Amino acid sequence: MKLNVKNKIYNIADMRGLKSIKGLMFNDMRNIDGALITGNSIWMPFVKRKLYLTFLDNKFKVVDKQLAVPLTLNIKTWKTYNCKRASYCLETKMKLPVKKGDKIKLF
Repeated sequence: MKLNVKNKIYNIADMRGLKSIKGLMFNDMRNIDGALITGNSIWMPFVKRKLYLTFLDNKFKVVDKQLAVPLTLNIKTWKTYNCKRASYCLETKMKLPVKKGDKIKLF
């Protein structure tokens, strides 16, 4: 699927449904800019890089943004990232130029 943000197109993997369990674990993201997953809570085992999380409501409106770092042996990285108001999370390898209240357009 494609994502259009301020006239820039991003290649996003559709990981909604059961695919959300895996998300971007074990993915080197060579051919994609990110993934859209179902849910409002993320953790980062086996993810190879930091991710920019854009939490979306059920109408794909931005409700929160967070930076997530991969799990390491450092206990400070052992956390989940969540947003109770979200229905989806857009995980990207770059910071998207969106702010709270913006609507994401997928096609």
